[in-house]
Formats: sequence, C-alpha cells, structure tokens
Amino acid sequence: PPPPPPPLPLPLRSEAASSARPLPRLAPLRQEEQGMPSAAAGSPLRVYVYEMPSEFTTALLQYRGVHSAPHRETNVYGASQLVQGSLYAMETALHEWLLDSRLRTADTAQAHLFFVPVYVSSLYLWPIHGASTAPLYGGRRHRGATRVQQATLMLRAAAEYVRSALPFWNASGGADHVWMLLHDEAPCFAPRELRPSLLLTHYGYDARRPLSWSSYADDDWLRSPAFYEEHVGPLAGPREGKREGRPAGGRPRGGAACFERGKDLVLPPWKPPSFWRAPLSDPGLAAPGRRRGTYLFFAGELGAKRLPGYSHDLRQRAEALFCDPREPRPRRDCLEHAAGCRSDLAPNCSLWRPGVRVVPHVRRGGYGAALSDSTYCLALPGDGWSSRVLDAVVHGCVPVIVQDESAMFFEGAFSLAGAPELEYSSFSLRLPEAELPRVLEALDAVTAPRLRAMQAAALRVRDYFVYKDVYAPYRYERKALLATGRPRQDGFLLLALALEARARQLGKLPPQTEEGRRRNRALLELDGGAGEWQSPVREY
Repeated sequence: PPPPPPPLPLPLRSEAASSARPLPRLAPLRQEEQGMPSAAAGSPLRVYVYEMPSEFTTALLQYRGVHSAPHRETNVYGASQLVQGSLYAMETALHEWLLDSRLRTADTAQAHLFFVPVYVSSLYLWPIHGASTAPLYGGRRHRGATRVQQATLMLRAAAEYVRSALPFWNASGGADHVWMLLHDEAPCFAPRELRPSLLLTHYGYDARRPLSWSSYADDDWLRSPAFYEEHVGPLAGPREGKREGRPAGGRPRGGAACFERGKDLVLPPWKPPSFWRAPLSDPGLAAPGRRRGTYLFFAGELGAKRLPGYSHDLRQRAEALFCDPREPRPRRDCLEHAAGCRSDLAPNCSLWRPGVRVVPHVRRGGYGAALSDSTYCLALPGDGWSSRVLDAVVHGCVPVIVQDESAMFFEGAFSLAGAPELEYSSFSLRLPEAELPRVLEALDAVTAPRLRAMQAAALRVRDYFVYKDVYAPYRYERKALLATGRPRQDGFLLLALALEARARQLGKLPPQTEEGRRRNRALLELDGGAGEWQSPVREY
C-alpha cells in the first residue's frame, strides 16, 4: 500500500521568525524524571529523529516473534523486560534510546545530525518478507524479489520519503543523515541514495571491490548484477581467481564500498543484560595473577551444512587444524557441507595441543564460563559479522582477530572520542587470514608483560561494548544497569561522542577545543576522573 501522506514540514531556521506554528513538544524524558540522566547528556550534539511512516517502523512491530523481536518485550504480567531479541535488535534499542535522550531535539534548526529509523533488519527481512506471498516493494517484477533486494528497495523508499517530505536531506545531500544497516552484510546492499550518509552497521567490510560472502543464496547481494547496477552501484568486473571451494565463473565484484572508514561507524550488537551483568560484576576476572585454563578458545558455527565460503572458510579451517583428535568424528577424510564434501578441509587436528579448544556451540550458560576461563579468543567472521570481539572483551579474554579488510566494533571511535589509548592495539591481536595456521606461534611470541597489559585494557574497554544506558521504565532497573561495571560507562556514551566528532567533521559543530577534549576524557573517566571539568550528570 502507498505510504500515508507526509506530515507538514517543521520550520527551517530561515522560516522560524515568520512561522506561527510552534515546534512540537517532546514528552518529558523518563531518565530525567528518574533523576538519572545519561552521561551522554554532557555532549553538545543534537539529533533530530524522523517520525517515519508506520510502514518503516511501528507497523512492523505486530509481526515480532521469538527470533525476530526488538530488544524488549512485555511479559504475561504486563511488565517490560529487556531480552535478546533478534541479532539486529540494536535497530529498536538505539531508536528508543534517542527518543528518551537529551541529545534529541525537535528544533531542526538546532540539529547537527538527522536520524532515520527503519526496522529493515530486525523485522522486515524476517519474518515479514519470509511470510509474504509477493514482494512488498518493486511490484511483481522478478528483479527485486530476493530478501536483500527487498531490503534495498525498502531503504530506497524510505530515502525517497525523507527527501521529498522534508527539506533537510537536500540541504546537505544526505551527508548529515544517519541510518542503521545491521543485517549480515547490510551496508553492501544499501541503495546508492544512502551512500553519502553516515551508516551505522555491524559489518565494517571496507574492500574496494567487495564480494558477497553469505552462505544463503537469498542474501547474496551480487546474485543479480543488473539489480546491483540499477540500485546500488557499478560492478567492478568478474572476480579474479577463485573463491574458496567455488568456481570463479565470472562472478562479479561490487564497485561500491560497503563501509567507508572516516565516515561510517561499526556498532557492537545488542546483548541483553543477562549476558554481561555477571562478568562485569565479577571482581575475580580482574584479579592479579588470575589463571585461565584454556589458552586459545573458539565456540560457534563451524561451517557444517553451510555453503563453501561461509566465514571466508576460516571457521572451517580452524576446526580442521585445531580440533581435538581425542574427540570422535563421523569422518576425518573431508569436511561435509551443504554442497558435498571438501577434502582440502579434512579435520586432521594437526596443530592441536592441550589448552586449545575449537568447538561448536556450547551449552547455554557454559559459553560465558568458557570465555572467562580463556586467555585468547579467536574472533572469526560468520555470515558477514560476528559478535566474538564483544564476547571476548566482556569476559576479559584477549581477542585474536582474523578477518581481512574489515573494521571491528567501534574501531576508530575511541580516537574520535579523544581516547586513542583505548584503541584496538591496546587490547587485541590481529592476524591476516593467510596466517591462521600460525596463530599459536604468534601467541607464543607475546611476552608476559604485554599479555597482562592487553588483559587489563580489555577489562578497561569492555563497558563500551555493551549498552547499559538503555531506556528503563523502572528506576530501580535503570539504577542497577548504570551501576554495573564502571558506572555510567557504556556503548551509548562512546557512540554519542563519536557522532559528535563526525558532526564536527561535517562542519555542523565548531572544531574541537582543548576544553572539549578535557570534557570528553572526563565523561570517559580518563585522566583521574572528572578533573577540572564537572559533568552535569548528578550522582545517584
């Protein structure tokens, strides 16, 4: 169905004097009523949040389910509670946070950035598209019928609404607009209209000539080169050489970068408090001389029954090389997968040694314990992105990142916020994908002092990989969340400071001053706390 008629535009700065229509009044902030305003309130950033037609947001919520849910639900007693939701539940969590944030403004003349909420990843791609008898966007044409093509067309429709209904997009060409693209490889199939904007994503794949690595045919955004060229960007020609396990066959590369460093940001995914409250509250994880029983750990999908190319074949290779030879296996001459059996990935366990553990998913409750007992944790891609860096640092395990041409969660954001000493080099190791067989050699070369420093740094930054400052209807709940770990330090605060820096780069805010740098470091509780700059956030 066609979208409802657009609302009347808000007055621009030049129209404010002549317009008799008042600005809309925002509801009182719940966090203010509770006497617990966000630490992010110390930022001068102001964000206008679009009221999008219901087809892009609220109308989709009626289809939520167990595996396609927002970050909160109402239980049988009518009480609101935070839940895991879908893998992409940050779409609703960030939208909700902004609506109850002092950063939000209804006066577009004061806005530095414009946020466009669209629930394309958390609800539209599944279950709505999966249950539809015909494509909802693009008519009944064959082109545009796959899941990710439908996402491209939905985002294009949202961009057209923003561009035609209100004048703010045209004023900057969309450069000061913010979109969330959280699906597995979502920024790769973003329509060209969104490319000038600031993209918030979980997938920081920045190859100049990107490939689709999805193991689901419906999510292959290069499946139709004609559709890609029409809606996303130019092709960069066929792939040179051979994708692991798949013939080249003239398979194309995209000509539009999925992620652009210096413009876009990689967000950690939503994890409910049930995942992180216990480790962030455990003083034993930071105890000097803590012994961890596992040297190198990975648990998760290992590529069985998947198409070749899943995880860049890294999880499959990790299992083949580092599997425990004492464990029984159905067969050892090849790796079985969705398209047959690959002898080049036969699980020979040739590099295994005691202390190395590469296993499929562990039982519920055992995953956190295994992470807490591990010194190093492999961070390998999945279908696009994976949460393994977040999982590791939350439990004080040093991430070992093996993923080429990809920015990780909040990589670069620490520097934007004025805390470059917290960047990835302080708490993680990184190896090229080709060096995976030599990962144990690289770890053995790490000195004991450097390992202790990385472990301490991981515990220092882990608060910024989770979201405590989430909207909470109940004061006791908000108080408990904000007090976990390092009080008031979380991913929303770091995101606000990184977005503020992006607004300065766009010229929407003045250049950063020394006083502003001191303010940011005080908000992040660096340099001994608040120091000379006093935060407006009250103690509670």
